[in-house]
Amino acid sequence: MRLRMNRISSIVQLIYIAVAVALTSPGSAQTGKWSSPVVLSTGGQGWEATAAIDGEGNSLALWDERTTQDQLWSRSKASGGNWGSITQISPALQTTSVLPVLRITSAGLATAVWSDSGGVWTADRPAASKWESAQLLIPGAANPIFVMNARGDAAIAWLVGGGPRSTTGSVMAVLRPAGGAWTSQQTIASGAHLSLDHASIGAFGEVIVTWETYSAVCSRYGCSTSSYVLHASRQNTGTGVWADSGSLLGPDRSAHDARVALDSAGGAILLALSSSGVYTSATQGNSGGAWSAFKTAMTPQGSILISNLASDDAGQVTLVYESIAYPNSQALALSGSISNNTWSSPVVVSGVDTSVGQVYFALASNGAAIAVWLSSSGTPAIHAATRATATGTWSSPVSISGPGTYISPEAAAVEPTGNAIVIYSGYDASSVHTEYATNYQP
Repeated sequence: MRLRMNRISSIVQLIYIAVAVALTSPGSAQTGKWSSPVVLSTGGQGWEATAAIDGEGNSLALWDERTTQDQLWSRSKASGGNWGSITQISPALQTTSVLPVLRITSAGLATAVWSDSGGVWTADRPAASKWESAQLLIPGAANPIFVMNARGDAAIAWLVGGGPRSTTGSVMAVLRPAGGAWTSQQTIASGAHLSLDHASIGAFGEVIVTWETYSAVCSRYGCSTSSYVLHASRQNTGTGVWADSGSLLGPDRSAHDARVALDSAGGAILLALSSSGVYTSATQGNSGGAWSAFKTAMTPQGSILISNLASDDAGQVTLVYESIAYPNSQALALSGSISNNTWSSPVVVSGVDTSVGQVYFALASNGAAIAVWLSSSGTPAIHAATRATATGTWSSPVSISGPGTYISPEAAAVEPTGNAIVIYSGYDASSVHTEYATNYQP
């Protein structure tokens, strides 16, 4: 009898251990729920969607609706409610590639930025209100990088000239303090050949822009470029002055694809591709100043495509990227720290998917995160994984898309309590290119 009881006790212990491992291992099952996809665009062909979600879980979507002309349309959804009616927010667009970007504060103030042949446009939507009239903010500019924090501090950076055949160029910016107006145009850097990499904004309005100088030799048959030198320019809140880091990496043969992120205290981390093909990182103190020595963050196995680099308020950093080792590809996440410039080993986010593409990643101020990608391992589908905190584990991937052909993720957003929104597109049964939205509730 005693032997039998010992065996039963051992079995119970093994079951307990197995359950504990299953609950604490990476890739655990999701505890939340995704809503069924809802059709957003109903008047014509929907393209280039963007999305945001505020601190109360209220969702906002915006896209280019192509009917007889292109216009930006928007719909909103209160937390726990349904999607409302469509609102037009832009005049007729003078191009078919406007790439709108939507940001929202924790209190619900939304700002959209987009561009057409006339320049860079913007519009605001106060919380629980209507969109205000769009304004042409930067005439003649294109390809803006728009960042905004949870308070409403915002910045837009763009490049004027600076191409291989140019003789002069400038990296430019405009800033807006929370509750204030956009500044006049500011020059971050000038030179013959420039490129613009990335931008980030801190919790209290500090802005860092990464950019590069390079050399170019051109003939009638084309241009060759070399000698890329990486810089990071910072403007602290209220100063109106850009501080140039000077040369951080280079001169190197290729661009450094530099990304930057800030925590709530103003500390920063910069991730860049070195000449040896390794991603290295450096950090900067809360008030700016000199950058630390670079440390190895990741050695890619094959080619990679970075989705995004972001930090939570505490300085816990997450990098999500697509790793391509033909014929397979995966979505991976790398966690780091601004305080000591250290990184963990990469974690596979995409589970058993072996054909991953078009990876989107969003991070909230407390580290809650969402990763979304197109899985083509079998029947094409949009898959998603979530994470509750910066030190938590990623959930197992789930399929969040409905029927449709040539489907593609287009936007993802998450807020601190874990509520999230994803927008994807696809051709419906009538061959109409349609935008769909699905929400996650933890």
